[in-house]
Amino acid sequence: MLLTGWLWCLAGGMVAGLLAGMLGIGGGLVIVPLLIYLLPLLGVAPDLVVQMAVATSLATIVMTTSSSARSHLKHGQVSWFWVRRLIPGLMVGAVIGAWLATLLKPEWLQRIFAVVLMLLSIRMLIPQRGGESLTDVSKRLMAVIAAAMGTLSALVGIGGGSLTVPLLQRLRVPIRQAIAVSSVGSLSIGVSAALAFIILGQQLDNAHGLLGYVHVQAWLAISITSMLCAPLGAHLTQKLPVKHLQRGFAIFLVIISLKLVIG
Repeated sequence: MLLTGWLWCLAGGMVAGLLAGMLGIGGGLVIVPLLIYLLPLLGVAPDLVVQMAVATSLATIVMTTSSSARSHLKHGQVSWFWVRRLIPGLMVGAVIGAWLATLLKPEWLQRIFAVVLMLLSIRMLIPQRGGESLTDVSKRLMAVIAAAMGTLSALVGIGGGSLTVPLLQRLRVPIRQAIAVSSVGSLSIGVSAALAFIILGQQLDNAHGLLGYVHVQAWLAISITSMLCAPLGAHLTQKLPVKHLQRGFAIFLVIISLKLVIG
């Protein structure tokens, strides 16, 4: 890997780790666009760039969210009530999403990612409800919703926190608790989808630093700094006004999504 590529991956990991800890997202919203630009420079064939960016992003999410989830557990913010209702569906959906990602043409996958990015950025700007948590939602309905979120998350290489946090806020779960549960959910999506991409990519030539669809060097470079920065992000969640941070990040996502559509 070129030195410049290493440096960009390390920097991307830092940003992804901080965002994972602060907002409960897996970091894929930053890592996927970064890898779409970097992987061609690292010698990846054009027809594999988007799938490999998605798969590598999900592999880094495993490392990032395992670190941030531990930090949220330490702070006592994880609600096991919501974990039990979301995780099984998220994991099943993640495997389905990884399978679909290997079937779609790269240009369509990139467009889907750009649209999802735009919708999530708009969603972040909409004020959320307050009040008591709505714990009487049907378990079956929650399982279906979780499976759909897991599928979409794995399809575009995100940890699912950008979907899980708004859902939990709509159910009136306190924001810090929603972020903590989202970290656990992102970890489950990352593990399931990354394993699926590794298995589905066995037909690729893995002699050039690949593990299925996962680019091992990029994965390691991003994971190193993301794991170091995720606990700091989780700590900052307890101190910083999360809503202001969400608005700034939402504007950043709009810019990235427009760039991907144009590109």
